[in-house]
Amino acid sequence: MNLAPDLPDHPERSRLPEQAEARAEPVHRVGPGWVALYVLANIGVFIPMQIPTTFLMPEQIAQIDPAGKVGSYAWVSMMGAISGIVIAPLAGALSDRTTSRFGRRRPWLLAGSLACMATLVFTGLQTTVAGVALGSLVLSASFMIIGAGLSPVVPDQVPAAQRGAVLGWAMVPQAGALIAGGLLIGLVTGFASQYLLMAALPLLILLFATTMKDPPLPRRHREPFSPRTFLDGYRISPRAHPDFVWAMSSRFIMGLGYGMGTLYLPYFLDDVLHYEKLFPGQSTEDGLLIVIGINCLATISTVVLSGWLSDKLGKRRMLVFLGGVTMAVAAVPLALSPTWTMTLVAAVILGLGYGVYLAVDTALVTEVLPASADRGKDMALANLMTSLPYVLVPPVASVVLGGPGGYSSLFLCSAAMSALGAVLVWKVKAVR
Repeated sequence: MNLAPDLPDHPERSRLPEQAEARAEPVHRVGPGWVALYVLANIGVFIPMQIPTTFLMPEQIAQIDPAGKVGSYAWVSMMGAISGIVIAPLAGALSDRTTSRFGRRRPWLLAGSLACMATLVFTGLQTTVAGVALGSLVLSASFMIIGAGLSPVVPDQVPAAQRGAVLGWAMVPQAGALIAGGLLIGLVTGFASQYLLMAALPLLILLFATTMKDPPLPRRHREPFSPRTFLDGYRISPRAHPDFVWAMSSRFIMGLGYGMGTLYLPYFLDDVLHYEKLFPGQSTEDGLLIVIGINCLATISTVVLSGWLSDKLGKRRMLVFLGGVTMAVAAVPLALSPTWTMTLVAAVILGLGYGVYLAVDTALVTEVLPASADRGKDMALANLMTSLPYVLVPPVASVVLGGPGGYSSLFLCSAAMSALGAVLVWKVKAVR
């Protein structure tokens, strides 16, 4: 095993006295072939992750429980998010300690992909809210297992100076997942067929998993693991790792803002704009697809450029701040003038800001990870900061929507959270 002791020093290298190849700080740039396969793997993640929660599950629930769809959807969303809270750090920590001869990350990509495909098929056959909730829970766990293998691959294998560009390309599938997936499920009818189509996409993850380089971790370098170790993983010392804590705080609050502004968009189109009356002959889903399409195109227009620019300038905080403020501005038109025209304007502004934020913030996070031995666990915590808000948004949104102002108040809350998250990124000092 090549221990590569001559690699340049890094301020947060492994706690181990001897650096294993699997945990070494990457110094060689990855090639276009690697990037292309990584992008394909992200297609296999984000389309089947986003389409069920955005289109299929809300429609299933609306058919099963039309009168209680808001509360039922909140419950289903919460089940999925709670699953992620437990599974993500656990899978990440175990991924860091995996000593399989096939590598640390590959086994988790394989297992998670197979579980994801099976769960998607199962969920498509459900006819009760409880069944959809169970599917949401297991599906979320499956994606957390995939994330334990996929997310740490960038800090494992991509040099810091290249991460903005790589993540810019990798985030295109996340940015375009809703429009691409929406078009895909439009090719077939019926929930069972639509979920089955989604279940085919994780095959792209398997393609990346079977071709990527994944150096095994020697058993002598594996750190001990126990329930106490796992719980300790949740406790990141603000004094020892202030930059990571501030990055997580900013990420979490930005997630709250984004969730408040987007999670209830289908119901906003239906209950406030009365889209089907506004445009006879069209469905609310048609309007949602238009909004998402415009938003996705705006996001894609900035995500690759901003990632590359952050590498070129060596400045990530400025771009994260700019993206967050733009996202905050996007919510204001909907709060002040909830019309179809303002919805389209907001979709463009939100997409532009989200594209700037998306890749650059993730690149920033990879540079403030506490230790190379815990990349999987710490990246899982970082990803959790974007999914955990979805546990809080449904109950908070239910209260806000039931009070004065309704959706206008919800969008103002979204703007406030996005602005606060943008400001907090300046507290990260280790990254320019």
